[in-house]
Amino acid sequence: MSFRNLDGNHDWTFGIGKNNYVEGDLEILLNAKTRVLSFLGDCFFAPNEGIDWWNLLEYNKQAQAENDVMATVAQTEGVVEVSDTDSILNSRRQLNLSYGIKTVNGNSYKQNITPIV
Repeated sequence: MSFRNLDGNHDWTFGIGKNNYVEGDLEILLNAKTRVLSFLGDCFFAPNEGIDWWNLLEYNKQAQAENDVMATVAQTEGVVEVSDTDSILNSRRQLNLSYGIKTVNGNSYKQNITPIV
């Protein structure tokens, strides 16, 4: 697997050749993060991938959103365990996420995803 690095706005980086790509655990973490940020049906070659964010960003669906995030991360290549999922949905429908990941390399990480305003 090969994964392009992301900038602070969650966009792919370009311009420095192979240095734009990551490997190892960082590759797994960025892949999981990208999958969590993807909207259901947003990708033409994988229409069933992503999370149904349009219907989950409501106060009464926070538990379902956390479950969908955990399932998406758990199905990411290289992830062997997901733990400590937490989310905070504010009044502007911005969701702050955090979750723990254990990779196939035996390392554990805490991933935080915050909205870009």
